Amino acid sequence: MNPSEPLGLPNERVVDTRPSDATLSPEAGLNRSGALPRELLSLPVVVWAGVGLLFLALQAYVFSRWAADGGYRLIETAGQGQGGSKDTGTTDVVYPVISVVCITAAAAWLFRRCRVERRLLFDALLFLGLLFASWQSPLMNWFHSVLVSNASVWGAVGSWGPYVPGWQGAGPGAEAEMPLASASVCMSALIVTVLCSKALGWIKARRPAWRTWRLVLAVFFIGIVLGLSEPLPSASGISVWARALPEVTLWSGEWYQFPVYQAVGSGLVCCMLGSLRFFRDERDESWVERGAWRLPQRAANWARFLAVVGGVNAVMFLYTCFHILLSLVGGQPPDQLPDSFQAPAAY
Repeated sequence: MNPSEPLGLPNERVVDTRPSDATLSPEAGLNRSGALPRELLSLPVVVWAGVGLLFLALQAYVFSRWAADGGYRLIETAGQGQGGSKDTGTTDVVYPVISVVCITAAAAWLFRRCRVERRLLFDALLFLGLLFASWQSPLMNWFHSVLVSNASVWGAVGSWGPYVPGWQGAGPGAEAEMPLASASVCMSALIVTVLCSKALGWIKARRPAWRTWRLVLAVFFIGIVLGLSEPLPSASGISVWARALPEVTLWSGEWYQFPVYQAVGSGLVCCMLGSLRFFRDERDESWVERGAWRLPQRAANWARFLAVVGGVNAVMFLYTCFHILLSLVGGQPPDQLPDSFQAPAAY
């Protein structure tokens, strides 16, 4: 298989050269005590698996504190839209339902493909990585409320952001999060990542002399163009940008205002995830999976899963930091909210 060929093609087959569990030795994967030999601990896949394990441990800690403290309960507020309505609109129910249906269908399709291929596909790992990175959604509100969710959306709960160590934003129950609706963000990110990966393959086939940096730069601009479609969730009243720099914001002051730099942030995410999916070595391993072939099959699957989770979380963390830093520069909220929007207490 061409190492630059995107994953996910029906006819891809990779010869498994990993040692089996029956032949474990210090030279092949785990030693007899069940530990990794020292020379394998420096493999990229093991290092990134450690990063993924840290992210999983952190979110387990955050969610356990959030659940134990009852942080999922939203503080009751009067409707603050133009009409002060607290009623749940059709979009507030349909959007999360469609999100759940789509995410379930994608999971079933990827599971079936893994069964057919008889191996753990990278796209399935990417799907899981995006799901396990969605916990970062409230973190851009670290200091100020940047993206505010409609508290009347079906399934809206209190944000778990206040339970992240070092949190400086609003207190428990003052901001809303939409776990069900957020599933659509994972689906969108997966689709856009595949599109950017395909675009990289298309460009490389037509410009074989282009160096890697030119390919990455090209897909970055493609990601920016795709990111310009993001005003749609705001236009539907699901969420609003509560803090946006007016000088670089479309429709500044309106409830559907859209900061143009969000497209730049999306372009960076698309660029990094698309490159992660596209650029493979001769063993069909991405840069976070390098060295997985040296591990036994069972250990390799777990290491690859944790490594991709770590890589995707690192990408989303950079994106979150991008918005946190810009929120410190300044920004203004919309002048008014739509009728169906129930603002959380922190707004």
